Amino acid sequence: MSEYILETKNLSFQYPDGTKALNNINLKIEKGKKISFIGVNGSGKSTLFLNFNGVLRPTKGNLIYKGNEVKYNQKSLLQLRKNIGIVFQDPENQLFSASVYQEVSFGAMNLKLDEIEVRTRVETALKNIGMYDYREKAVHFLSYGQKKRVSIADILVMNPEIIVFDEPTSSLDPKHARQIINIFNDINEKGITVILSTHDVELAYSWSDYIFVMKNGEIAKEGTPYEIFSDNKLIEECYLQKPLILEVFEALNESKKISWNNSIPKNKEELFKILRK
Repeated sequence: MSEYILETKNLSFQYPDGTKALNNINLKIEKGKKISFIGVNGSGKSTLFLNFNGVLRPTKGNLIYKGNEVKYNQKSLLQLRKNIGIVFQDPENQLFSASVYQEVSFGAMNLKLDEIEVRTRVETALKNIGMYDYREKAVHFLSYGQKKRVSIADILVMNPEIIVFDEPTSSLDPKHARQIINIFNDINEKGITVILSTHDVELAYSWSDYIFVMKNGEIAKEGTPYEIFSDNKLIEECYLQKPLILEVFEALNESKKISWNNSIPKNKEELFKILRK
């Protein structure tokens, strides 16, 4: 039986200027899964993420974490933000300490942990993101990709159950984007639910267990990567693109150039395996 770690019920959000950003969002996120949210700019992804960890409070509806409705008092919000961490798109908006070690230790110290536990958590987080050797380095001397990794360690040090990433691979070259995805996979293997928003359909298709498509502040469709990207009408209506792997596979299948046994490739390795058969 599926265990849902995060749910929304009829969640709507309107900004003070009257902008309706979210409209009646109903979703359930399974514990331990890799989840992507896709949709054009302005579809509501970032606003939804800020509702997930209580930075924003729904205008209407409810957020439910581990079966309990979220209360918006200080104690409940501190607990929620300890368990659901957000890594923002631009690391410059998240990093503010002088050195890498100081930066990553800040969150752990706020949890009122003893000095040994803080040090252990910081060192573990920095090792997990491959930045341990940079622990004494000044943050402003780091490259953009390194800053991105430190912003992930900022959240890892809290030992969260869910990490939410807003456009994590934007502005990264292919090599550094791959490094970030490898970090996500390592995090997920430790049992942490990983949620991200992305415009990269190749990433969403190959990486995700489950995808939510957003349009105009609503969930246009949810499903497995294949259910989402084989829906040509949805792709057109939500201004998406079909991932190249799937497009090639469907063309080969249509022209009877391959025989396959119901396993649909999610990446080029899986496609090559089918072609070799």
